This record gives sequence, structure tokens and C-alpha cells, in this order.
Amino acid sequence: MTKSVTTSTGIIDPDATLVRRYRTTGEKGAFEGLFRKYQGPIYALVHRMVGGEDAYDITQEVFLRALRSIGSFRGECSFRTWLYTIARHICYNHCRDLKRRNAQEEGLGWDPDGSDETMDDLPDPHLNVEKIAETRELQRAAGRILAAMSPEQRLLISLRDFDGMTYEEIVAITELPLSSVKSKLHRARLAFKKMFQPYMDLLDDYFQE
Repeated sequence: MTKSVTTSTGIIDPDATLVRRYRTTGEKGAFEGLFRKYQGPIYALVHRMVGGEDAYDITQEVFLRALRSIGSFRGECSFRTWLYTIARHICYNHCRDLKRRNAQEEGLGWDPDGSDETMDDLPDPHLNVEKIAETRELQRAAGRILAAMSPEQRLLISLRDFDGMTYEEIVAITELPLSSVKSKLHRARLAFKKMFQPYMDLLDDYFQE
């Protein structure tokens, strides 16, 4: 019987336990448990990153790659962080390929190798994009605006505002320095807010908390 994996605080880590069970016994149900747990969140992230048409296929690709690469998972980070990192790579590659096929694609410029050298402002803790998207009337507008942003900006907003990731998790997933994560997220939020300006009259209650 496979032993449960515990964290340094003595708490059982169910994800690591399932990973260990799959790697030691090949039990399909162990990986299926991870798939059921993360299928929804990963699909939601992919959908925000690439849109509806390809989101399902890319989500399947994320889990297929995770299945093939699970032997390389060493537990230095959580399984969720590792899985989101795979999703980030696949989504970025998809966006890059799409941009090559369509040089006229709308959206902000994206330099995947670029980085912020300075951080002029801290992220606005009161500007949470998820709150904007909670109202049904504005969901489509929020989706269109996210689609017009760069893949990196969409990723940062998705991880922080929709998935509630910590900055440490985002650093691990994006492989960016903490200062860059904070400054890029702040600028992404400001860009979102600027493009959402025509709808701001409907959002007074959200931004006055």
C-alpha cells in the first residue's frame, strides 16, 4: 500500500500522495483523481488564454504532457504549480504560433523574453478583475478585453485574480522575479481598467470597497 505524503508541517498532501501512487503502482485511478480535481481550473485558465475554440484540445494536451512527464516531478513545488507551469508553456506556444500565422492579430505587444527592470508601483489590492467578471452583463466585455491583452498579461491576471495564486506560486509558474510579477501584474490591471473605461459607470460599487 502506498504511504501518504506529508508536508513539512505534517499535513497530508493529497496531490503528492496520488502522484506517488501513480508512479509506484501505475494505478490509473490515481492520475484520474488529479485530472478530475484540476480539469476545471486548467480549462478555465486555458479558455482565458486562448479562447473557446481550442481550449478543450489544449486542456487535454496539458494533462497528456503531465502524464508523460510525471516522472520528472520531484516535489520541489506543489503539483498544482507544476501543472500550471505546463499549461503556461503550452498556452504561450499556442499564442506564439497563432501570432505567426496572423501578423495582424489584435492585442497589446508581447515580448516573452522581456522583463521589467524597475517596479514603480505596487499592485492595487482593490483592483480585482474577478469582481468585474462576476456580473453577467459584463462577462462578455471582460472576456473581449482579456483576449485583446498580451498572453503574459492574461496569464498574470488569471493566476492572481481568478485562481487566487500567491505571488510565490506565480513566480514559480512564470519563472519571473517577484518584482517583475508585481509590476507586470499592476500594469496588466491598469491596462484592463483603461480598456474597461466605457463600462466604469457600472462598476462604482466594485471599486469603492
